[in-house]
Amino acid sequence: MSEASYNEPSRDAYEDALPDGGTHKQDDDACQHALLEAKKLWSSVKISADTDPLSAYLNRLNHLEPLPSETQQELAVRYMENDDEEAAKLLVLTNLRLVVKLAKEYQRRKTDLLELIQQGNLGLSEALTRYDPYRGVKFTSYAQYWIRAMILNYLMNYTHPVRIGGSRAGRKLFYNLKKARRALMQNGHKPTASRVAQYLDVKEEEVVRVAAQLDAPPVYLDAEAPGHEDTTVGELMESETVSPESAAAEYDLASQIRAVIDEFGDGISDERKQAIWTERMIADDSKTLAELGDDWGVSKERIRQIEVGMREDFRAFLVERLGDDVKLEWLKSP
Repeated sequence: MSEASYNEPSRDAYEDALPDGGTHKQDDDACQHALLEAKKLWSSVKISADTDPLSAYLNRLNHLEPLPSETQQELAVRYMENDDEEAAKLLVLTNLRLVVKLAKEYQRRKTDLLELIQQGNLGLSEALTRYDPYRGVKFTSYAQYWIRAMILNYLMNYTHPVRIGGSRAGRKLFYNLKKARRALMQNGHKPTASRVAQYLDVKEEEVVRVAAQLDAPPVYLDAEAPGHEDTTVGELMESETVSPESAAAEYDLASQIRAVIDEFGDGISDERKQAIWTERMIADDSKTLAELGDDWGVSKERIRQIEVGMREDFRAFLVERLGDDVKLEWLKSP
C-alpha cells in the first residue's frame, strides 16, 4: 500500500471561522464559511491512485479536528431551531472521526471496517435528528449510542448466514450472551445454556441457536472442503432434490410404462372398451361413468364393471411385460 501525499492545510482554519455570538445574519454567514473551509480541508488532501478506499478516507479525516463541545452545542441549537443545514453538515463532518474510533472497537475477523464506518455514519446522522441540545448532554455522548446501535444492528443481522436479530430474545442474546457467561463464571457456575437462559429470562432453545452462530465461524459453501482439492463445501452437501441417478431411473421406468400403456391400448379392438380406456382410464380430463354410460346407451354401473375388468387385464399385462415390482396407484379399483 502506498502512502498518500498531502497538502498542508491549517487544521483549525474552519474553527476560526465559526460564529462567536454575532447577529443571526453574521452567524449564518460564519457557519456557512466554516463549512466551506471544512470541505476545502477534506478535498485538499491529495490521494494517489493506488491508495485503497479505507486509507484514503482515514487520511482525509486526519485533517478534520473535532470541535469543542460548546461549539457543537451551538451548532445543534442552530439546527434544531432554524433547521440550519450548514450547521448540521458541519456537526456531522467534524464527528466522523468519532465514528471511526467506535467502528474499530467492533472490527472482527473478516469484517469490513468500511462497512462498519458506513453504518456508524448512519447512526451519527440519526443522532443529529433526535438530539435535544437543551437536556444538558454533550452531542458526542448522545451520538455514540446511536453509532454503536447501528453498527451492532449491522453485525447482528447482516454478517451471519442466519439472521440473529429476528426476535426480541435473539437481540437480547446478541448483546448480552458474553456478559451473562462471564457473570455466571464469576459466581462459580458453568455457563450452560439452561443457566444462561434463566439468567437472561429467555428460552433455552434461543440460547442454543444464537450461541451456535456466535461461537463458531460461519461455513462458506464456496470454501474448499477440508481434505479435498478443487471441491467446495457446498458440493459435498447432500442435496434435497432428486439425484441425477434417481431421476434417470425414474424417467426410464416411466418411459417403459408409457410404452406398455400404448401397447395395451393398441390391442383393444372393442370400440366401447377403447373409449373407456382413452376417455376415462388414461385421460388427463377423464369422463365420468355417467357421461360414458350416456354415450353408449348403458348404465354407469355397466361402465364401471367394464372398467374394473380392464384394470385387471392391464395389471396382468403390465406384470407380464415389466414384472410384479411395478405398482401404479391408478390401477386400484375405483
